[in-house]
Amino acid sequence: MLCISITNGINMTKKRFLLFIILTFKVQFLSFFIMSVSSAQPSSAQAELSNQVQQLLKVNDEMLDTDTVKTLLEKILNNQKYYSNDILAKVYLLSARGANNQGNLNKVFEFAQKGIATNSRDKKIQLALLLKLGDVYVGRKQYKQLLELAQVAVSNSRLTQSVKYQLLSLSYRSVAFAMLGKHQLALTDLQQVEQGISKSELTEHIELLTIFALAYHHLGDYQTSQIMQLKILKLRFEMGQLIKISQTYLYLGTAYFYLQRFDDAYNAFWKSKKYAETNGTPIHVAHADKRLGIVLLAQKQFNEAIAPLEQAIDIYYQHNMLSERIESLVGLAKAKLGVEKTSEGYALLTKIVGLLNGQDISLEFAGFYRMVAEMYFAQKNYQIAYLWREKHSQVLLDKLHYKKNASSIAPGLSQLFVEQLAQIKPIEESKRLAVKLAESSELSISFAAKYQNQRVMIISLSALIFLLLLILIGFFLRLRAQKMNLAYEEIEKPSYAMAAPIQTKFNYQLAFKKAKKFQYSLNVGYLIVENWQELNFHFNQKSISEVTKDLASLINEKISEFDSAGLLNEGEYLLIFEHQSTQEVSLKLDKLIQAVNTRAFANLGGFSVMMKYSLSTPDFTDIDPYLFMARIAESVNIEQVNQSKAF
Repeated sequence: MLCISITNGINMTKKRFLLFIILTFKVQFLSFFIMSVSSAQPSSAQAELSNQVQQLLKVNDEMLDTDTVKTLLEKILNNQKYYSNDILAKVYLLSARGANNQGNLNKVFEFAQKGIATNSRDKKIQLALLLKLGDVYVGRKQYKQLLELAQVAVSNSRLTQSVKYQLLSLSYRSVAFAMLGKHQLALTDLQQVEQGISKSELTEHIELLTIFALAYHHLGDYQTSQIMQLKILKLRFEMGQLIKISQTYLYLGTAYFYLQRFDDAYNAFWKSKKYAETNGTPIHVAHADKRLGIVLLAQKQFNEAIAPLEQAIDIYYQHNMLSERIESLVGLAKAKLGVEKTSEGYALLTKIVGLLNGQDISLEFAGFYRMVAEMYFAQKNYQIAYLWREKHSQVLLDKLHYKKNASSIAPGLSQLFVEQLAQIKPIEESKRLAVKLAESSELSISFAAKYQNQRVMIISLSALIFLLLLILIGFFLRLRAQKMNLAYEEIEKPSYAMAAPIQTKFNYQLAFKKAKKFQYSLNVGYLIVENWQELNFHFNQKSISEVTKDLASLINEKISEFDSAGLLNEGEYLLIFEHQSTQEVSLKLDKLIQAVNTRAFANLGGFSVMMKYSLSTPDFTDIDPYLFMARIAESVNIEQVNQSKAF
């Protein structure tokens, strides 16, 4: 008994152990299945999103849809561990391009830095990210950083064998050299750009020329900047590159502003705003509003300047663009003071001081320091006013020094600071080359546009000729079919067929006009069944119809091919004979009347048909058939024809 209990216990232990192993295996299998399913889903989504990134990289920078890129970035970053560094770098590049289209340099800087930090193995992507940083440095006037970046970009571009990136890298380095006063080096790079620009795509010319135009703008050579911006504007319209046209109008307006052409500047800024609103780029709208306000301030229209400046400030605040917001606040403070809202103006100045937090404002808005000094002076805080006035004087000296350096590169700005002639020569050559590049791009695109227009015109004309040929062939086939149908109808036409009264009238008028015009003889025979009323009285409609058909057949049989016969009314007929003498026609009619009168009609029984005729030649007054019929009806001594029935 004890042995049996021990055996049962051992068996139970084995069963429990076996169940435990099976349960553990099931749990492991289920966990593995769940992990496989969960990893399979990201893999499918990863492939789809990666493919979308690759497709968007092929799209022109200005044609990128910012919302699509933003959504794509969010999806990829939410599952960042599933994507390679190359895909991350590419999506950051797309985001930087989208932000650049929107005019948000802060976001461009952020995305470009994050993209570079991924250390992508794709050299072209890394180079493109570096050049996006170059856009930021140009916009922020950080030319030392731009030169360092451009040196790296030029070196890396030689490894990529990409003409586009080589030219852009050389352009940025040329700008950096020019801004730092290294004129000969700038000219050397610019000459290389001139040699290589013909190998690049036409859409890249705008980007290259914009870089040079901005450089001359920052140098203070606004005349050269204006010339180049006008050519860029023309290129944009000819190529249909209108997404960033608001930016071109903005730069053009700024050049006009510094040339003191305020009306032209206002118009350019207004167009910039309208295009920015159309393209849905609020930051560019803010830039345009800011510049509109500044133009109005320059024209002493302080009250009108308030609204656009306030709108610009709101947009800059929404996008956390502090420096642009501060500059707009300075303009708004000046406008408030201009309309004698002193308390509001002082409040804005105090706010700006806090936002600057010890930092300097851009030289363009150096008047801010004077306004702050005047505010403290009005508040009788003379010591602080003196410090701000001293700051203003120092900034003016810095501004003068900056202009002096710029004038050595752009001697057209001021003759007061022109340096040695040997130094000016490469500068002038650089300017000449920059304008030449713009003109050559304009000519290239103009030629391409003309070639495309000619190609479209040739294709259109060829298609039109082909279409006309098809129409002619169709018309010929239709006419041929109509002639064949008419021939068949003539063949199958019954012997009793005869023109109706309306057609008879038309035939008479046509024959009358032809005979009168060409001066040939025309004879008209009028036939009438004398006992038609009697026949109608004695016989039914069917019998009368048979008689009418027999009469028509007999008339058609007796006249020739070129004669015409038609019905005027029941029992009345009109026969037209052209180019025949009266004797010939009279003979024909006699035979016809004789044939009718001697004809025996089976359905009439003992009755016979009695027909008479009258033959006449119409004169020049007989174009009206009614009058003519009345005259020839009298000649057969019968009642006048019933005109209301005849026609």
